[in-house]
Amino acid sequence: MKPYQLQISLALALSLCHVSTPAQEADPFLGLALQEVLELEITSVSKKPQTLSRAAAAVFVITGDDIRRSGAQNLPDALRLAPGIQVAQVSANAWAVSARGPNGRFANKLLVMIDGRVVYSPMFSGVTWAAQDTVLADIERIEVIRGPGASLWGANAVNGVVNIITKSAADTQGVLIDTSLGTASKGQVSMRYGSELGDSGFWRLYGKSFENNASTLADGLGKGMDSWRQHRLGGRVDLNPTARDALTLQGELQQGTYGESAVLNSKQPLGSSLQGTQQANTAGHLLARWQHDLDHLNAWTFQTYVDRSYLDWPAHAAVQMNILDLDTQYRHRSMDGHDLVVGASFRQTKDTVQESTTGLPANIVPYENFSLANQRTRMWSVLAQDDIRLVPDKLTLTLGSKFEKYENETLKPLPNVRFMWTPKESQTLWASASKAIRTPSRIDNNGTISTLLPSDYVRNGQAMTRPTFIELTGKTSSEQLWAYEVGWKQSLAPGLSLDTSVYYNDYTQLKSGSFDLSSMRCQATNGASTISSPLYECMTPVPSTPNQYLVVPTNLANDFNGHSQGIEAWLDWQASRQQRFQASLTRFGMKLKPKTETTVGFESPTSSPKWSGSLRWSYTPNKRTETDVVVRHVGSLQNIIFVIGQSVPSYNALDIRWAWNSSPEVQWSVTGRNLLMSRHLEFISEASDVARTLIGPSVQLGLRIQY
Repeated sequence: MKPYQLQISLALALSLCHVSTPAQEADPFLGLALQEVLELEITSVSKKPQTLSRAAAAVFVITGDDIRRSGAQNLPDALRLAPGIQVAQVSANAWAVSARGPNGRFANKLLVMIDGRVVYSPMFSGVTWAAQDTVLADIERIEVIRGPGASLWGANAVNGVVNIITKSAADTQGVLIDTSLGTASKGQVSMRYGSELGDSGFWRLYGKSFENNASTLADGLGKGMDSWRQHRLGGRVDLNPTARDALTLQGELQQGTYGESAVLNSKQPLGSSLQGTQQANTAGHLLARWQHDLDHLNAWTFQTYVDRSYLDWPAHAAVQMNILDLDTQYRHRSMDGHDLVVGASFRQTKDTVQESTTGLPANIVPYENFSLANQRTRMWSVLAQDDIRLVPDKLTLTLGSKFEKYENETLKPLPNVRFMWTPKESQTLWASASKAIRTPSRIDNNGTISTLLPSDYVRNGQAMTRPTFIELTGKTSSEQLWAYEVGWKQSLAPGLSLDTSVYYNDYTQLKSGSFDLSSMRCQATNGASTISSPLYECMTPVPSTPNQYLVVPTNLANDFNGHSQGIEAWLDWQASRQQRFQASLTRFGMKLKPKTETTVGFESPTSSPKWSGSLRWSYTPNKRTETDVVVRHVGSLQNIIFVIGQSVPSYNALDIRWAWNSSPEVQWSVTGRNLLMSRHLEFISEASDVARTLIGPSVQLGLRIQY
């Protein structure tokens, strides 16, 4: 967004202050009392409504009011509010987000959904966070499950599930204009208008546009090349054609450009080169969901969506993706002592992939190549889960499993068993054992990854004598996890609650690579290669043959096992109607074991901090002002994949937001982020494909108008 466009938006916003329309009464105090929070209805744990305090899982709810009061401008920043979720900023538009496991820009064991629409990329089984966004004011809640959810949500729900749920059209009536600008952004504006659709339902239209500034590069390299622009337009309709039927239709179009301070693999000159590139992204989706209530509190739900996207990522790939998803679910509560959910789903993915050289100089080796330009994959699944009330209101046993079938693969059972004991109304003890898998992505099945090792890469105490490319190819099978959890939720006193969980994760068949030293070759920059005496000369400390580099073929396999364990605690104290305190503490540890010395893993157990925690204070002294203070501690990181020996120091961050309501319809705010320290490093891309970026303090001014 250009500065003049933002000025026009602000002028429009101010002019609307004088529009004579019914105003929505703003809640001057904290949005929800603690007991109301504990009784919030969630759906992600069991695919049916249940209260937060009665969920047999490590689940946390980020409410829409939490997001507003945090001053978050994007989804990853909103997820920082959840205990146990590791969020690290890689650049101005790239993040590493994970739960209970290794973190990374290409982390692939966290399932993310927006209104039930899965948004992970089948290319690498992770999330491209720069492409995922919405009007944050339209989010009703974000349900964050730490731990596997594969028995309900399927493969890739391994270490956690994030379900972003937006408000119904009935809850977004009238006009909303939300604008901001600051030191990290040239401007951001979100607009929404909602109205009734006769007597049958409600609708809304919305749009969002922003332009964020580039970040600062580490090592004194100056300003980065990772500015970020995005525009999106969407709408939603919620209908009630009969007393027993609810129909939702929604869709969205978005377009964005994402700059990147790319570290390119260059053959001439040999080595890595820093250059700014531009990713171009367009996408759109349509979703329909129909719920029909039956007799005896039974219900049937059907959901389908189509998702089409295109991403041109220089030095990586240009990908056209088309997804069709069908899902149906039936909930049966007629049997005494049982609450049964059964369902079936189908998903088809069609993609077209080609090498992207947009804006690149000659002699650049792309990070990925694919043996198949076009591919179609299909998945079928069925699920059944039953909550069995062994002792009414006291003891519940949950048994269930999902069965998934992918083309050319065997049927994958994903069982789950949970116990929940409620000795008192204020106490809940739960335990679970469940299995999850991470299915191979497109790059795992028919791709080749070429990456230049950092110049300071050391293995077995020795540095490489020449520029060295890792050439990774092959085919993997599914990674597997058995997870064991125990949790305790307790109301310690009026207004004071504690939620703790302990887990042990046992991983097998993790993706790995095995060096094929017998096929290692010395290759000249003109493309010629030999494996005899020139290889010996190429590996000597002072090579006698210039302009050559090493190529180390590496075979994909599933030769890593490991385990992780941790403890998570979250304390919530509503000291008064005006003040609320929240604190969280997370401890994580992991060990991985390779099959041989020549086997390397693609996940680092030290890429997530051993210790992390936060303290949040929310204060609303009167009807017009509110103050929020968040202090976060993130422990140090070590050896992030190929960046052996490189660390990210621990850091403490302070975020402060102050807001003032000049009227019930208008709120002004100022937010400061990362105020405790100067620019600092939060993460290093595990693929060494992006220059190291510093995250610094920022100030943001905001204006929200709502009628």
